[in-house]
Amino acid sequence: MSDSFLISTDVRLFIVSSCTASKRFSPEDQLIEEDFDNLSLRKRGEKRLSRFALPAAEMYTGQGHKYVRDAVTKLRERRFFVSHWIISAGYGLLRETDLVVPYNVTFRGASKSSIRERGRRLGIKERLVKNAKGYDRIIFVLGREYLEAIGLPLPVDALPPATAYIAPSLKNRIGSNVTAITVGEVERQKIGAYSSSAKERRFQIDVYKLIGIMK
Repeated sequence: MSDSFLISTDVRLFIVSSCTASKRFSPEDQLIEEDFDNLSLRKRGEKRLSRFALPAAEMYTGQGHKYVRDAVTKLRERRFFVSHWIISAGYGLLRETDLVVPYNVTFRGASKSSIRERGRRLGIKERLVKNAKGYDRIIFVLGREYLEAIGLPLPVDALPPATAYIAPSLKNRIGSNVTAITVGEVERQKIGAYSSSAKERRFQIDVYKLIGIMK
C-alpha cells in the first residue's frame, strides 16, 4: 500500500476522477462536442435537456465512478473532509454537485495533441490549481487521456502533495514529487477488476484498508 494519505480526519482531501461513458440518462438528442464549443448552442441544449439534469456525482454510472463514490462515502462517514471533482470531456473540471445534462463527448481515441488542446480550451489545469488551494492532499484516479487533458507532467509545484493511481506506462511522465501507485495487468487480476476500472478499484481497496474496513 502507498504511504497513508489518511493521517487524520484533519487532512483535507481533494479527489479527482473521470467521467464515464455510462450515464443515468442517454437521450438521442444529448449534447455533443459542437454544443460545448458554442455557448449559445450549449445553453439551448441544456434548456432542452433540463428534465434530465443531475449533479455530476449522480449522472455517471460506470463501475469506476461507483468505486470512487463508494470510497468518498466511506471517508465522509468517518468524518474526513473530502472534496470530489470529476474531469469531463464535455464540461471540463466539475464539482460533484455541479448540474450536468446528458452528453456524448469523449477523449477516447483522440490524439494526444487534440486532448491537450481540448483540455486547454476547457481550462482544466487552471481550474484544478485554483480550486485545490487550501487542501492537504490531492489524489488523482485517472486514465491517460484525462491526465493529458490536465497536462503532463502534472503541475505539482502549484498543487498540494499529490498521489496518483495510474497505469505503469505513465510512471515516468507523471512528474516529480508525485506518489505514483501503478495498477497494471498483474494488479488488475489480483484485485479482480476490469482494466477500465482497475485504478478506481485499487483506490477503493486502499481507502477501505486505511480506515480499517475490509471489503
